Amino acid sequence: MPTDQQIFDKICELLKPYNVKNKPILRTSGIMSDLEVDSTAVFDLIMELEDHYDISVPMEVISDVKTVGELVNAIQDLLQQ
Repeated sequence: MPTDQQIFDKICELLKPYNVKNKPILRTSGIMSDLEVDSTAVFDLIMELEDHYDISVPMEVISDVKTVGELVNAIQDLLQQ
C-alpha cells in the first residue's frame, strides 16, 4: 500500500507536463484553478493514476476533487477499498 507521500509524489510527477507555468504543486493547489490544468488533462491524469494503481475512479469522485490534496485522499480511499 503506497503512503500518502508516495501518492502525492506520483501525482506531482504526472502533473508536471500539464503544469506549463511551472507553478509549485502543493496539496492545497487547485488542479484547475491554481495549476491551470484543463479538464481534458485532468481526465488524462486520472486515467494515468487508474493505470498506475490499478483502480477505477468514479466520475462523482473526479467532479468532487478540486485540489491536489483532495486527489491524494481520494486515491488513498480507493486503494483501501
